[in-house]
Amino acid sequence: MESETPTPVDPSCPASPNLVDFLQSLGASTEQITAAEARSGLVALATDLVFAAAEGFTAHDLGAQTGASSEEVLRIWRALGVEVPGPDTPMFSSADASLVRSLTSMDLFTGTESDEFLHVLGSALSRVADAAIAFYVQSVAAGLDDSGADSLLLAEKSSGAATKALEIGAGLGAVFVHLLRDGVDRQRLAQAHVSDRALFRLAVGFVDLVGFTPLSHRLGTRELSAFIGQFENRAFRLAAEHGGRIIKHIGDEVMFVTIDPVSGCELALALMTEFVDEGIQPRGGLAFGDVLARQGDYYGEVVNLASRLADLAVPGEVLADDNVRVAAGSSGLVFESAGRRQLKGFEEPVLVFSVLRPVRAEPSPSG
Repeated sequence: MESETPTPVDPSCPASPNLVDFLQSLGASTEQITAAEARSGLVALATDLVFAAAEGFTAHDLGAQTGASSEEVLRIWRALGVEVPGPDTPMFSSADASLVRSLTSMDLFTGTESDEFLHVLGSALSRVADAAIAFYVQSVAAGLDDSGADSLLLAEKSSGAATKALEIGAGLGAVFVHLLRDGVDRQRLAQAHVSDRALFRLAVGFVDLVGFTPLSHRLGTRELSAFIGQFENRAFRLAAEHGGRIIKHIGDEVMFVTIDPVSGCELALALMTEFVDEGIQPRGGLAFGDVLARQGDYYGEVVNLASRLADLAVPGEVLADDNVRVAAGSSGLVFESAGRRQLKGFEEPVLVFSVLRPVRAEPSPSG
């Protein structure tokens, strides 16, 4: 049987000649363009062409190059959260083979621990990828749609963004080195006074935004997205300025940690001054002690206590436990007694303090 002749692309169809030329410059075949046009996916094809692996290795190929079995190769990529339809799917590159070689030669962990490490790694990178996509779609793509941009410009922008994303991704190793070094320093400080390797001694804080729910009802989708972005950006900036680290955002609430309680109090108080102009007043809770460190998050009684104190605080207030007050020592912070409170999940009443900045004396008229 003779091979079927590819159907040529008709320049008079919705795909403009310029768009076809652009897609072909990215390596698109006539068959790919025709199929993409049939499903109204010409702009998407521009991005897909950038992401296509140049070598097109299969899991079988990676196994042959690294000495691992196809089953082991599939296990690694699926543990990372990557969808691999089967061992014969051509979707990998030489860089992928190098990663598999490194992972299969790593004898630091047991099989279960290795899978857990891969799950954490894949989950973190998946979040980065999702965030990058959301940034593009909600800002650049939305702006192009509003301006009435044609399909050629959309394809150029999307493929350009994909290319730049890959360039940044290839350079993330340099960022990882800095973050890893900082993380080792934090680990050494947090475990200086604990005997169990699973425990870190930290100040844990929660801050939430009182008034966020009614505000979210008044804002449109884009305005709400912008506000949430501002909240996260300001929290991240203030955490960096006070030697803290944002662990996660939970809706309108942020969880952070610092090595010492003084920095934790200063960070919580700094967050109290944010967003007041928008009709929102933050409130916070802070506790200090040993927490279980797991997969970049923290668990235990200290974490639960900090969350409960944030819920108990009135707008504009930071509540802390007695461990924070004692550890803060002569820092100059003021701890005003808020009594003993019976908190959910705690059998005994908890001694609570309201954290205040010291009142600075005004200079006398005579100087």
